[in-house]
Amino acid sequence: MSIYKNNLITMLGYISWKILEINENSILILTESWLWYEILINELSFSKLAVKEETELYLYHHITEWHQTLFWFLTLEEKKLFTELLKISGIGGKAWLQILMLGKERLIEAVQGDDGKTIESIKGIGKKMAEKIILELKDKDFVKNYSWVSTEKTSAKQLSLPPTILENIKTTLQNMGYQNRDIERVLQILPENYTSLEEILPFMIREL
Repeated sequence: MSIYKNNLITMLGYISWKILEINENSILILTESWLWYEILINELSFSKLAVKEETELYLYHHITEWHQTLFWFLTLEEKKLFTELLKISGIGGKAWLQILMLGKERLIEAVQGDDGKTIESIKGIGKKMAEKIILELKDKDFVKNYSWVSTEKTSAKQLSLPPTILENIKTTLQNMGYQNRDIERVLQILPENYTSLEEILPFMIREL
């Protein structure tokens, strides 16, 4: 939503709000000023929002000649990455929102390694689009100049989560369409220091 005054457009970039309705693709929110907005999200964002009634968000207000769309992001860095990706022609915001589920490091690794299969693993991304994404991103500065930080996952086969958290994790992921056998598999590689829903669900979705 934009406010037009003297031919200027007020861009929305940040809102504090309460959730009225939520699904894997969008949320309906009510702001403190009693304005309602529909915002597009991906499943990673959904995993965060599913455990909070009130939170804060970073927005990208995308305005074209034909429509206006709000996109929600977990971090400011994710929003900045989205704005870079959106500069590539032929690929819309909804597709880039899904691609962000790979995470910045995994996306860059796929581009640098010509790994189209990883990008194709995102819902709605076919072989030709994956090839275009790799081609377009290879010369981007944030890809060429990315500094890698080594991270290691800790085996969590002996990890004992509280039953209520474990049940919430499984129920949320099953409702999103993931198979129980896959959920159990990823639980086995969950880092031991992950103990809250806010940490566990995004990790699970990235690995599923």
